[in-house]
Amino acid sequence: MRKILLVLIVLSLPVLLCAQDRVVSLNLNKQFIGLLFKQIEEQSKYSFIYSDDVVSDTMRVSLNVTNLSVNEVLAKVLPEQKLYHQMITNRLIAIGSRNQLGKDKPMYKTTLNGKIVDLKGKGVPFASIGLFDEQVLLGGSISNETGNYQLAFNFLPNYTYRLKITSVGFKSKEIDFSYPDTLAAKQIVLGDDELALKTVNVTGTKPLMERRTDRYIVNVEGSFLANGNNGLEVLQRSPGIWVDNNGSIKIRGNQSVMVMINDVVQRMSGNDLADYLRTIKLEDISKIEIISSPPSEFEASGSGGIIHIILKKSRSDGLVGSVNTQYRKIENRFGYGAGLSLNYKVKNLYLFGSVSAGNEKSESIATNKVTYPNQDSYSSNTDRYNNNSVAKYQFSIGYDLGKNQSIGVQTVQTGSRLNQYFNTYNNFIGAQPLSGTARSEWFRKPILSGTTLNYVFKLDSLGSSFKVIGDYIYSKRRETNNFSSVYDVPSKNSTYRNNTPNTTNVYSLQTDYTKVLKQQISIKAGLKFASTTRDNEVINENYSGGNWVLNPNLSNQFIYKEDLSMAYASAEKSWKKFSIKAGLRAEHTHMNGNSITLNKQFTRNYLGLFPSVFVNQKLDEAKGSAIYFSYSRRLQRPSFADLNPYRLQFDDYLAQIGNPDLTPEYTHKFEVGSYFWKEIAADVYYSVTTDRVAQLAQPGAGNVIEYQNRNFSSSKEYGFSIYAPIKFFKWWTMNTSLAGYNLRYNLDSYQISQSTLFASLQHTVTLKNIVDLDVYGYYRSPSVNANTKSSDQFNIDAGLTKRLFNKKLQVRTYFADIFNTAREKSYTEYLGTSIDFYQKRQTRTINISLNYTFSSGKKFSNKKIEQSNDEEKRRIGN
Repeated sequence: MRKILLVLIVLSLPVLLCAQDRVVSLNLNKQFIGLLFKQIEEQSKYSFIYSDDVVSDTMRVSLNVTNLSVNEVLAKVLPEQKLYHQMITNRLIAIGSRNQLGKDKPMYKTTLNGKIVDLKGKGVPFASIGLFDEQVLLGGSISNETGNYQLAFNFLPNYTYRLKITSVGFKSKEIDFSYPDTLAAKQIVLGDDELALKTVNVTGTKPLMERRTDRYIVNVEGSFLANGNNGLEVLQRSPGIWVDNNGSIKIRGNQSVMVMINDVVQRMSGNDLADYLRTIKLEDISKIEIISSPPSEFEASGSGGIIHIILKKSRSDGLVGSVNTQYRKIENRFGYGAGLSLNYKVKNLYLFGSVSAGNEKSESIATNKVTYPNQDSYSSNTDRYNNNSVAKYQFSIGYDLGKNQSIGVQTVQTGSRLNQYFNTYNNFIGAQPLSGTARSEWFRKPILSGTTLNYVFKLDSLGSSFKVIGDYIYSKRRETNNFSSVYDVPSKNSTYRNNTPNTTNVYSLQTDYTKVLKQQISIKAGLKFASTTRDNEVINENYSGGNWVLNPNLSNQFIYKEDLSMAYASAEKSWKKFSIKAGLRAEHTHMNGNSITLNKQFTRNYLGLFPSVFVNQKLDEAKGSAIYFSYSRRLQRPSFADLNPYRLQFDDYLAQIGNPDLTPEYTHKFEVGSYFWKEIAADVYYSVTTDRVAQLAQPGAGNVIEYQNRNFSSSKEYGFSIYAPIKFFKWWTMNTSLAGYNLRYNLDSYQISQSTLFASLQHTVTLKNIVDLDVYGYYRSPSVNANTKSSDQFNIDAGLTKRLFNKKLQVRTYFADIFNTAREKSYTEYLGTSIDFYQKRQTRTINISLNYTFSSGKKFSNKKIEQSNDEEKRRIGN
């Protein structure tokens, strides 16, 4: 046997030497060393294997050679970087660090056997397998034509090793195992690499949805979602996400969600957020994380869950930018916008800047009918005209202090001018009939600016890290509402105005520590402190005798201060196909409210504990099927404006009232689900919310309808969701989403419940090198929010996308609400009073957009500047 082995070794030596003698021609000028390895692979037809901690982004090489052997090239370049190479087989070269030579441990001899397969279970031939001990490369192998591999090494019992597997057209994968338990290495599944597939023109797809322990992953890149949609349209068409015509976003049920983009939460109102998401280019979106029950590392606020949009990244020096423009025909009105973004990287310095601006004009109509307990009634017809302009700029800078440390600063400034005009025709029928007209002018100028400082220290190659994030946010809002009414009874005429300015200052600081252990254990812990000061003011003035006169009964100044102290810890452990993640978060709130006008103060202190548990069991790893269970406790704090004890009179029959007695709502949520049969997903959930905050409409003095956020005794919600893709042909795909829920409110003796169904269909037809066609249909049955029931909603959209100039220019025409069926209709009944409301916006539009991407040099990785005051931004309300 020894003789046979010796003969094989002797026979293999010429092959190994010959492999290193293959000649290549190269021309590189201060390029990342990984590009050198890639060009050698393309010319010599074999692979390199190395650890990212051994070959870092900062290693640069300059080389200009013609017909030089691979061995001579590597011998010339690697010593300068304190690296060495070793020929493992005739197809595989291993790169190691000279600093780690001679550090082998005493071990004994054995062989590791396994198989590399793709997502369909088919063997992956000639995949590279590297064996590592932390940063040290110990050995390697290559799979055969059927995907099977053997790796001989002197393994140490009860010691943890790492396998790194790479292959052209597939994403690299790392597997940890503790010898002799090698089950995790028996069959290793590689996912498709979309970028590599496009490069080598190999047809392949990865699942649209993937399940993690605590979230779903929607792979936008390379899927039907990549057919020319903007950010909001991508969300609208993503399985498990529901977006109505007003831009209200939900994962399931009736609770609104928090939207994050690259770890930064977008704290805006529903319409503002929808407009912002429309400016995000589809080409920049890589994937979307759907976190219906967020784990403890996220703030406990946000009972509806989190949607996290992750933008694409690349990693080389150079300039990359894009310019875009849009035009929207809104029946007899129009809207337009333009934007420019630039990314630049040189060595360790990262720069990013963007600027955008736009204007939109539109109209809408609304009717409102109120019937009172004595059968008196009030009706109105309103014509509304909008003229809104928005401007935004963003700048960030990042710097790598070394291989494992980086620091970044980001500043964002957003300014808007929102002008809206209302002409209303009123008619009151009762003992004293009244009719007339009213004119309302609503002018708003919100400004939001923020600066973030972020420091990240990577502790090891397994993913351990330490982060410090500091934030400052300043918000200022000027808002004026001018109102005048003329009736057939002159004594009822009125002219007044409301000024409602507010300013907000938020300071926050947080630290996060993550430790990844070799036994597939991850531990996270963190602290956060946030301090908020909010100054709200309502100034009501009546026009009398040619002068504006202050009305002290409807004017108020309210200062709100809040300090939040938070801490969390979580742990995640995997055993083969089974994983569990558990965490606990503690949040202490200290709040002071001071109504200067009323000379009233109140103080609140409360501590909340928020546990979470996630269990995941994989069934068929090749198909990605799994079952899972989750539980979490969350809260939703009232917004700062809702806590203000004010009364804001919008017109003669409508008022908004603040409520300083509001307390947070708390939600317990349970979910059970499964992912099976090639991307089909289904789940059921149940949630119980105490002190549920919702807006209540009720009659007040003088027949005025008063809207006020109140704490309901409780609400209960249960429901389901199903997602199923159907592929008729290679060029025609249909994706179906179906969800339903039942929501019940309890307000003392008052109860209301409603079952609601969501359904959507997305057809995508791709005519290669001609045009992409997509048709989207959406239906939502009647729903309920507090004591208001909304009618069903339905609309159909269609779009055409054409890509030109090597796909750098994208031209898209989009027809929204083709049949003009989208409208808002609601009915409220409470204490003998009923309110019937109808509104029709200009939702049938024709949209034309152009987007051109350009580059100079090579693409690079955007440095994400994380923020710690995201929850506070949402509560600002601008």
